[in-house]
Amino acid sequence: MALRDMVVFPGVIAPIFVGRPKSLQALSHTTISEEDNSKYILVTLQKKFDQENPSTHELYNTAILAKIIQIVKLPNNTAKILIEAVARVKLSNIKGDEAFEANYEIIPDEEIFDVNNMRSLVDNAVQLFSKYAINDKKVNAEIIETINKAISNSTNFIDIINILASHLITSLEAKQHLLEETSPFKRITTVISTLTSNIVNSETEQALQQRVRKQIEKTQRDYYLHEQMKAIQKELDEDKSELADIEKKIKSLKLSKEAKEKAEAELKKLRTMNQMSAESGVTRNYLETLLSLPWGKYDNSKIDINQAEKILNRDHFGLEKVKERIIEYLAVLQRSSKIRGPILCLIGPPGVGKTSLVKSIAEGMGRKYTKLALGGVRDEAEIRGHRKTYLGSMPGKILGQLKKVKTSNPVMLLDEIDKMSSDFRGDPASALLEVLDPEQNSHFVDHYLEVEYDLSNVIFIATANSHDLPRALSDRMEKIYISGYVEETKLQIARNYLVPKQFKMHKIKKDEITISEMALLDLIRYYTKESGVRALEREIGALTRKALKQILADKSVKHIAIDSNHLEEFLGAKKYNFGLAEKEDQIGSTTGLAYTEVGGELLTIEALAFPGKGEIKTTGKLGDVMKESAMAAYSCFRSRATNFGLKYDNYKDFDIHIHVPAGAIPKDGPSAGCALFTTIVSLMTKIPVHRTVAMTGEITLRGNVLPIGGLKEKLLAASRGGIKTVLIPEENVKDLQDIPPNIKESLEIISVSNIDQVLKHALVGTPINK
Repeated sequence: MALRDMVVFPGVIAPIFVGRPKSLQALSHTTISEEDNSKYILVTLQKKFDQENPSTHELYNTAILAKIIQIVKLPNNTAKILIEAVARVKLSNIKGDEAFEANYEIIPDEEIFDVNNMRSLVDNAVQLFSKYAINDKKVNAEIIETINKAISNSTNFIDIINILASHLITSLEAKQHLLEETSPFKRITTVISTLTSNIVNSETEQALQQRVRKQIEKTQRDYYLHEQMKAIQKELDEDKSELADIEKKIKSLKLSKEAKEKAEAELKKLRTMNQMSAESGVTRNYLETLLSLPWGKYDNSKIDINQAEKILNRDHFGLEKVKERIIEYLAVLQRSSKIRGPILCLIGPPGVGKTSLVKSIAEGMGRKYTKLALGGVRDEAEIRGHRKTYLGSMPGKILGQLKKVKTSNPVMLLDEIDKMSSDFRGDPASALLEVLDPEQNSHFVDHYLEVEYDLSNVIFIATANSHDLPRALSDRMEKIYISGYVEETKLQIARNYLVPKQFKMHKIKKDEITISEMALLDLIRYYTKESGVRALEREIGALTRKALKQILADKSVKHIAIDSNHLEEFLGAKKYNFGLAEKEDQIGSTTGLAYTEVGGELLTIEALAFPGKGEIKTTGKLGDVMKESAMAAYSCFRSRATNFGLKYDNYKDFDIHIHVPAGAIPKDGPSAGCALFTTIVSLMTKIPVHRTVAMTGEITLRGNVLPIGGLKEKLLAASRGGIKTVLIPEENVKDLQDIPPNIKESLEIISVSNIDQVLKHALVGTPINK
């Protein structure tokens, strides 16, 4: 078998990759020895490396008889064999077309006569090889370890010479000459000579590399120093050009007289400073901030109230009174931009669209919109800025937002204005007084700038969840109250806005998923409890994702129609329940109406009487106002007890316990007075209360019924809960014009002015009246 790139020496084990057809044929024609039952093959070096199919005369005659230790078949009709070189042989009569065949004769080594001399030469060769291996990193550490192990295990000089020869870094021809050499003395001399030459070459190469490395390091160092010098020189030139740019900008901007004088004074100071000083950096930052503000830059927008109304109606369903007031506000600005209108403050629970209303106002006015989040702000410097003397000082958030939008007349949202607080660092609410006062904000002075800036062209609109604002701040704003959405409005918003929005977000086609109106209604009632629609949007998104998953998982499903029956499957068990009318008329139990941040609720009020000391007990986590209402109702009842056929002196012998479920939910307010009074009368007279009657209204000790708030939400809760008749204060009749027609049609709404009228409609029977 012909070898391209290696010479094998006797006693050496070597791997060979076999791929040429003749070599593969040679493997298949190997002979098996009768002595050890092993396969043997002849291997020799071909004279030309690039010869793919060498002829017989292109092979060296001195070859190796090798024993095949292992054959591994590889893909692509190749193989890997492991051979052990047994003996050096002389080939003769080489022939063969498919595979080479030849006669061979073993070539023995000459006898060693001077053993001591040979031992010295071999030891010298081993030491040289170790030195060469250490100097030259090309020799693998594993190979060195293998060679040292083989040498230490061998006592035969010939074997050691062959091992060293097989690992020499030299040409194939030189190795072939070593193989052909029969004199051990000449072979070891050649090995020593080659190793010595390799060591000299390696040391020379290393010295050259070290010299080149030093030269490169010096060149790089010189280059770095030159570049650094150029950068310093450039920086010095840039400082001059930068100061010139600042001066040019001061002249070109429409600065106020005060701001221009301040900028020129700071620039003059900067020219005399050491550019590496800390004060220089402070002054430079000040000038950059001052000149980056939008002095005299305004959006040339024209207000069109018709277009603004279209935008408001496009983005918001309902809120008619709120939108009407906003259009009035814009109409005044359209007629005269010089008129300083009031600062609007939108007050309402989370999720009812306060922030999006401000965005729509900005779009309707054609102005840029920016938002200033005031929730959690407790440092006055957040509004007025930090003084320049402080490290890391900067202007306040008001000017920071103007710098960001690059205009002096944006619509600026002051979000969560009720969430500000004060501490030892000052009161940010007081700092806002100057900003929001139309008489003062044209001369607003930021602590950092120390010059006046005109904020009178900025449209400030604030939002809050609570009307509990500092009085001075509240006095400067016109408050527009946005109540929570009623159920019907939520349904319209879900159908016309939220569902299409989620379908668009999730790339859902209209014919893939449909959500029934009843499913949306149940989603509102049983899976959300809020004034706005944020949670509703999240639940619709979850519903949409669940349905989309089914469509993608099952290719046979082309359409999913979601109704109420799918809600528990997709979203789990119901999260909330709304109050329902009682199943039967009961004694000492009345249905009241409550108004919460998330809408109206039915409120069951129940009472028991038992022997005691004439005390009244209240439970159900009632607030102070509601406890006082209970006391007022009880006192009103006792003053009229004789009218109901009851003896006045009996009350010191028993206690009355009033409870309002659920006990873990806080309750407060005066509007449960009518219900509390009716409950006590029913309990003491043993007359049941109509289960389909609910009531709301505050009462006085003299039995008059006073007006309440949240009528729309309360009536919606009554209609939803199966109530047929609702008793409301007479003074609240004017509020019925805001109630949706379908709600008014579903209820019998009766106005009352005193508790006698309440009892007439609430009790199943009439108390004895003497």
